[in-house]
Amino acid sequence: MVIFWHGGNCVSIQNQEAELVIDPQDIEKDLKLAKSAEVFLLSSDSKSVKIPAKSSSFIINMPGEYDTKGFFVMGLGEIVDVVIYIVESEGIRVCHLPDIKKELTDEQLEMISDVDVLLADIGNNDDSNEITAKVINQIEPRIVVPMGYDPAKKQKTFLEEMGASGNEPQNKLSIKKKDLPQEETEIVILNAVK
Repeated sequence: MVIFWHGGNCVSIQNQEAELVIDPQDIEKDLKLAKSAEVFLLSSDSKSVKIPAKSSSFIINMPGEYDTKGFFVMGLGEIVDVVIYIVESEGIRVCHLPDIKKELTDEQLEMISDVDVLLADIGNNDDSNEITAKVINQIEPRIVVPMGYDPAKKQKTFLEEMGASGNEPQNKLSIKKKDLPQEETEIVILNAVK
């Protein structure tokens, strides 16, 4: 599995069969890598999202369970005002958490359990950083990929909270089930790839 961050809360996930894009803004303008995506996940009902018309593209924008192109997708709508997606592929469980405003309840935590990779919106201020760090500690994923912040600004507070202030940004995260960290949560900073 390969994960790219495209800025904001937009990420793309590639498995051996297809590419899935979560929360694209304007694919025709911004996301050259995602133009060929077969699956699109939208966490909110944004009218501004422009998705190229491809007859083979599968678009998911509501809670439910979906199985397509080697991806098992579970959309959860009971947690925040947007749909949270759990994507499973190649034995890896990824959670896209676009809107973190408060710590999770036990019931919510049960819905988001056994996460290998957490794509977490860390926001652009210290308050959102602190809440996100608490939620990450609740979920206990193996890998965290921060998103939802301005890449021009260093998210120093968040990185310090998570003990990852020396991490160098990468262009992509290539991961196999057998390579997942076993002991501690690893923070992987990705460059915004257009």
